[in-house]
Amino acid sequence: MRIAAAGDLVLMRQVGRPAQSLLACLEGAGVVAANLEVPLTAAHSPVRKPLTLRAGPELIDDIVELGVNVITLANNHAGDQGTVALRDLAAALEGRGIMALGLGWEPRVREGVAFVAATCVGAAPEMAAVRVRTEFEREERTDDEPGWPPRIHTLAEEADLGRLEAAVREARTRAPLVAVLIHWGVSHVVRVEEYQRAVARRLVAAGAGVIFGCHAHVLQAVEVIEGVPVFYGLGTLLFHYEGPEAAIFPRDSCLALVDVSEGRVVAARLVIGRLDARGEPVRAHPERVALVHEILRRSAPRWMAPISQEGDELVLLF
Repeated sequence: MRIAAAGDLVLMRQVGRPAQSLLACLEGAGVVAANLEVPLTAAHSPVRKPLTLRAGPELIDDIVELGVNVITLANNHAGDQGTVALRDLAAALEGRGIMALGLGWEPRVREGVAFVAATCVGAAPEMAAVRVRTEFEREERTDDEPGWPPRIHTLAEEADLGRLEAAVREARTRAPLVAVLIHWGVSHVVRVEEYQRAVARRLVAAGAGVIFGCHAHVLQAVEVIEGVPVFYGLGTLLFHYEGPEAAIFPRDSCLALVDVSEGRVVAARLVIGRLDARGEPVRAHPERVALVHEILRRSAPRWMAPISQEGDELVLLF
C-alpha cells in the first residue's frame, strides 16, 4: 500500500492540471494526506489576526477529485473564520468521505494506517496543539561580528507533548502503522528547529512509524530515526494566495511517496516539483532537484538521511 503525503494546500480556486503536473503522482495511492490551510466555507466571520484566509465550500469538490482522503485541519489558518466554520468544514469533509483530523487528539484509521494530527503553530481553541517555548542565548561571536544571531532554543511543553504521545500510543493499538501529520517549524525557513527533532524522537519512541511535517512552505530535511522516516517539511503543493506577501513564498514543491508493507515503511521518496505561475505543481527539472537536494543536505549536514537522486525524485536509502 502506498501513502502519498503533501504539505500545505493553499486552495482558493479550482485546481488546474498543467502539463507535467505533479498531481499525477497521487494516482494509485491508497491514502493521500495533506494539510488544508484554507477554511472552505460560506461564512464570513474572520477572527482578529493580521492575515485571514477563506474560500468557497465548492472547492471541496477539488479535494475529492485529487483523491485526497485524509486532511489535517490542525494549523494556523483553518480556523480563520471562527470555531463554527471550522467545525462545519470538518463535517463537510467527512460527508465527502475525507477523514478530517486535528480537532482533538482522537486517532483515526484509514486503509490500515492510524493517523494522528497536531499543530505546534497558531492553534485555534479546538485544535490538537503542542505549545513550544522559545529562548535566546547570546553568542560570544557577536562581540567580533556585529549582527551575529543568538542561539535559539525551542522546547515543547511537556503536558502537551504527553497528550500527543498518548494519542500515538493509542493509535498503535488500532493499527500496525501510525502516521503523524504535524504542523511545525518557521515560515520560509529551511532550518529544522531544535524542538522538531526532539518531538520527532519522542513520537518514534511512542510508536510512530512515519512522520509528515508541514507549515514552513519550504522543503525541509529528512531524517531516519530508528528506521522511521521523518519528513520535517513537505512545502506547498497548491498555492493560490495572491495577496501582498505572495511574492516572497518559495516555489519548490514535493510529494512524499511512502510504500508500506506488514505495518512498516519499506520504501520512501520525494518527487520534487515547482509551482507554476498559477500556483499549480509541475515536475521539476533534474538540475533543480539536484539543487534542492544540496540545500537540504547543507541545512542538516550531520543527520540528513542518505538520499539518491533518480531524475526528479529523491530516494531515501534506509
